[in-house]
Amino acid sequence: MPRAAALLLLLASACWVPVERGRQMEERIRRLEDENAVTARVLEEQRAVFRERIATVDQKVAEVQRKLDELNATSHRTGADVSASQDRILERLTRVQGQLEEDLHRQKQLEEALAGLRSETDGRFAALKGAGALEQYEARRKAEGIRRPADKAAFFALAQEQEAAGEKAVARQLYDEYVKKWPTDPRAADAYFRLGEIAFGEKRYREAVLAYGKVAQEFSRTDKAPDALYRTAEAMTALGLKEDARVIYQDVVARYPASSAAKKANARLAELSAKSAKKKPPKK
Repeated sequence: MPRAAALLLLLASACWVPVERGRQMEERIRRLEDENAVTARVLEEQRAVFRERIATVDQKVAEVQRKLDELNATSHRTGADVSASQDRILERLTRVQGQLEEDLHRQKQLEEALAGLRSETDGRFAALKGAGALEQYEARRKAEGIRRPADKAAFFALAQEQEAAGEKAVARQLYDEYVKKWPTDPRAADAYFRLGEIAFGEKRYREAVLAYGKVAQEFSRTDKAPDALYRTAEAMTALGLKEDARVIYQDVVARYPASSAAKKANARLAELSAKSAKKKPPKK
């Protein structure tokens, strides 16, 4: 099942997001993915255009310099002629400088958009790169004569140990295996939460939503539930779904009012309200 379909299934079945809102969120995520693909293609085309414009500006600057050299060489002409020539050259130079500044501004916008795409791509690449990490880890352990833990407590401790050591890909697969082997164990809530945190750290926000959602849906009475719901909203914000994130922040406050997550959610809601107020046009 594709990730997008899995996300829709989770959102539709979870009690913390209404079915219709889940469909709307899925549609927005699909649009974001399509827009990213189009933006990447357009960026490359615009970068080529920008390089051509820079070359044109360089030619114009060289032309202005030649005109200045000509002016210096013909300084014996009358003061009126020299002054008129200077005015024309300065006017042309001003236009060239204005065009260059405009092109530099466009370049900055292109670079910012490209950086956003690269961060998303890097996150996906990291996930693919770590696909065989667990197999390599198991091969090393086998060579060292170390067996895989059969006890669930030791298994979970191993996953934590690998995550703390920076072996995110290994930890991710161990946590994933843990929730499949012991889906109803209380530690499964922690395992799902850690899966969400690892995905969030790698900028794979859709996967993070799925993992956090498992905690919010299936372990709503555990101490991880408020944080998982709050982090779901954070992942939604990172995906650009700010209105959906606002609803989830409000849900955190309503369902877990005494939690630290509720305090953070209130702060986020205040920030969103302040930004919305700034965007509203002043009343006449």
